[in-house]
Amino acid sequence: MKLLTVKEVSEILRVKTSTIYQWAETEEIPCFKLNGCLRFSEDEILAWIKDCKKKSYLAYNTLADRRPRKGRLE
Repeated sequence: MKLLTVKEVSEILRVKTSTIYQWAETEEIPCFKLNGCLRFSEDEILAWIKDCKKKSYLAYNTLADRRPRKGRLE
């Protein structure tokens, strides 16, 4: 298991380190503390990214189905 730092995760996700700290505090991203420092399992982060992608795709499709379609009589 490869452990990542906050800076490494922020570079992977292309977000600020403060965002990573906020997500960790609200338990939105998988992490743990090691000697008082946040650490992330690379495997868990990659799985989390895939899971977020699936949620976004499903949410988009749900919203798309709710939009009225042009040219349809109801």
